[in-house]
Amino acid sequence: MNPITPETSTRAIEDYRTALRAWSRHSSPRLIGLFVIVTLALRSAVGSWSAIDTLMVALGIAIWPFMEWFLHKYALHIRPRTLFGRTVDPEFARRHRAHHREPWRPELIVLPPYVHLTLAPVLLALGWWAAPDRGPALAGLVGFGLAALNYEWTHFMVHTRIQPRNRYYQGLFRAHRMHHFRNENYWYGFTLTSVDRLLGTGPDPEATPRSPHCRDLGVDH
Repeated sequence: MNPITPETSTRAIEDYRTALRAWSRHSSPRLIGLFVIVTLALRSAVGSWSAIDTLMVALGIAIWPFMEWFLHKYALHIRPRTLFGRTVDPEFARRHRAHHREPWRPELIVLPPYVHLTLAPVLLALGWWAAPDRGPALAGLVGFGLAALNYEWTHFMVHTRIQPRNRYYQGLFRAHRMHHFRNENYWYGFTLTSVDRLLGTGPDPEATPRSPHCRDLGVDH
């Protein structure tokens, strides 16, 4: 991995236009955008839109914040373990530790392409073949894809020097930076701070002790 410089660091980004341009250079948002287009096309191919489809889009969006919280806490933050004499340390966990070590490195903020290239075909196959009614299932995937795109943009933007005026983004900025720089055991949500409050991981920052492991997540390599 090339050394990060002030020019390549996301700390150099101070406005939305620059952030959007830098973000769109990465393959992840492009792949998610393609997923949304394909699911929309497939949904259109099976019939006209209905109220149930709209509800399914909303459901796909609503599921995402809880999924991201769960994966962040229980997958991305797992530590290496020894099983049957072998060290198990998944690539996604190593990558997330690298992200904590270098939170301003752009290629560690966005999802790696293999995530989309692995999951997208599976989700599309399930939506097309496994569901009794393809229409609502595909509509749900549209919502899921839109939520994923919002996640990628929000996470990238939080790791810049933009000063948001919108209260929604202000809350996300504050919570995610608390996760990175105050205590890595809290604030697991990326796109909805209320999920942390609901699940008990959104405490008062002033009453939360500083952790010495925000950068290494308790792993020394």
